[in-house]
Amino acid sequence: MTKDAHLIITKAEELGLAAYMLNASDIYVENRVKLKCAYDCRGYGKRLSCPPHIISIDEFRKILKEYNTAILLIEEHDTFAEKDILKAWSRLRKATFHKMLELEHDVFRKGFTYAQLLRPGACNECETCGDKCNKPEMRRFPPEAVGVNLSKLMEKNGLEMEYCNFDRVKCVGILLLE
Repeated sequence: MTKDAHLIITKAEELGLAAYMLNASDIYVENRVKLKCAYDCRGYGKRLSCPPHIISIDEFRKILKEYNTAILLIEEHDTFAEKDILKAWSRLRKATFHKMLELEHDVFRKGFTYAQLLRPGACNECETCGDKCNKPEMRRFPPEAVGVNLSKLMEKNGLEMEYCNFDRVKCVGILLLE
């Protein structure tokens, strides 16, 4: 994995993403994180990539045990001049997701059959979700939706998650690798 890890990190950096290798067992999964989805998110229940339409936290815990390695992916954006931070967040996370998805596809082609991306924020590929996903090949869920405590994960890696800094926005994803 050492040689492959170097190649993956290099590819991530070429895409403009900061990348940090993790042991999958170091990803903190907590039930309380889902409260932020259920009670703090305007989009709760509206996107097929988010609760209650995705796997449960307990199912994710079981799946996570099947992975050895993960890569924390971050793209930071200057949003100082943005008038509407929510519109900016939507635009920025979509662009960042496309970069992360490209990395997932590249890693898959290199033999990581079960590479799986947890995307930054809720899916926003379409204006609204129907009964079925219009782009299932792009459907990925955010780490928080399955209980990943990004604050703890970032802190463990010497990074800071600033939720109320509207001048700098971090789009964070996790690429799980077997």
